[in-house]
Amino acid sequence: MNETTLSNDERRCLQMWFRQAIAKLELEEVTDVMLKEYPVEADAQGAHRTTTSRRRVSRSRLTSHLKELIV
Repeated sequence: MNETTLSNDERRCLQMWFRQAIAKLELEEVTDVMLKEYPVEADAQGAHRTTTSRRRVSRSRLTSHLKELIV
């Protein structure tokens, strides 16, 4: 079998590709472990969206409202 030598650019490209592949695999493994230890609760996700938020009253509306109360 003939061995072909790789250029420095090809070698760096392969190193970066392998590093990226290993990092992606490690991320998937960690995600699986975390999901097994801390399963996602269906109620917790929906509850966050159903909470009502309070609107902040602008200063102009606040001052006009106070003027009406004073008069």
